[in-house]
Amino acid sequence: MKIRQSLLALASAVLAAAPVSAQSLNINLGTSNLAQLPSNAYGAAANQTGSWNVVSGNPASTTNLIDVNGAPTTVTIAHVGGFGDFGIPNATWSGDDEKLMEKAVDVGGLAQGGGTITWTISGLVAGSYRVYTYALAPDLPATYRTRVAVTNASEASQIVGGAWPGSPHVLGISYALHTVTVGIGQNLTIVTTDPGAPANNLATVNGLQIQRTDSAFIGTPFCFGDGTATACPCGNNSNFGANEGCLNSLGLGGKLQATGVASLSNDSVVLRGSRMPNSFALYFQGTAQQNGGLGAVFGDGLRCASGSIARLATKSNAGGISQYPAAGDASVSVRGNVTGAGTREYQVWYRNPAAFCTASTFNLTNGLQLNWAP
Repeated sequence: MKIRQSLLALASAVLAAAPVSAQSLNINLGTSNLAQLPSNAYGAAANQTGSWNVVSGNPASTTNLIDVNGAPTTVTIAHVGGFGDFGIPNATWSGDDEKLMEKAVDVGGLAQGGGTITWTISGLVAGSYRVYTYALAPDLPATYRTRVAVTNASEASQIVGGAWPGSPHVLGISYALHTVTVGIGQNLTIVTTDPGAPANNLATVNGLQIQRTDSAFIGTPFCFGDGTATACPCGNNSNFGANEGCLNSLGLGGKLQATGVASLSNDSVVLRGSRMPNSFALYFQGTAQQNGGLGAVFGDGLRCASGSIARLATKSNAGGISQYPAAGDASVSVRGNVTGAGTREYQVWYRNPAAFCTASTFNLTNGLQLNWAP
């Protein structure tokens, strides 16, 4: 660690004399004040622009994450191992590259009794993801190396490091890339380690980008609270074209979307409600559309799904978000007793206890129709 410690001391002296001026996720690892977060216009290797999280590599830290749209999520990141945050200037880098790469987390080396950090990302929606792991030492990039592995990924572990001149990022030099499928209730695990050579190696990790690759939503949304269906009860219309329910007390329209495959033989459907208060949310299924798909006033919103009703589950929103199924739940088709091909209608009925609109204390998302295949 002596080289890195000496450089850190030098960097501190320089900084004292002259201060230095998305579900998909962008994560800048390391909380050194050496540089600010990358801008929202910076997509790095994934070309994924949007909000960046800052996450500390100090021991025993767990961080709730925002997505690339700046919205809070139920996703968290935690880690085990390493020697904490550090930041070292590198004249090669500038702009957003500098902001991402110059502050980092010290994985350490085998010769120093360390050399491994395991990063655990929990709460991701089930689906397929690309994982970009930035792992280039700002102090000696041409010398130090980091091995990156993602549990259950299609690709083997990759060794990252080398003389990177700056933008654009180079696979194997500044980052590793893995593809992985995350199941319902599963975690995403990234392991950064010292590959063992050279003997005095010190591994580093600078950041992560988690990019959802199967985010195309399925189904046909209907019954919107934007004035195109039955009028919302208090003029609490949502924005036209947002395809969500009537506004709630947060000034948001509850929204229901679905991903996966609506097939009775291979059901991977996940219903995801968002833009709701942190309260209870009932996911339910119907066999018809209320009022021909225009809905009917119900509480502070519109009832959209009707016919024979099946209650799927009551979930608790966190960050305004919940989903069905979660770990341990039956699939949507099993829980809804969908035994043959055809359409079903879905909606979320959620509690909104604030003094708002009618005397009722609930509202609903838009409706969503799924066409089940055999």
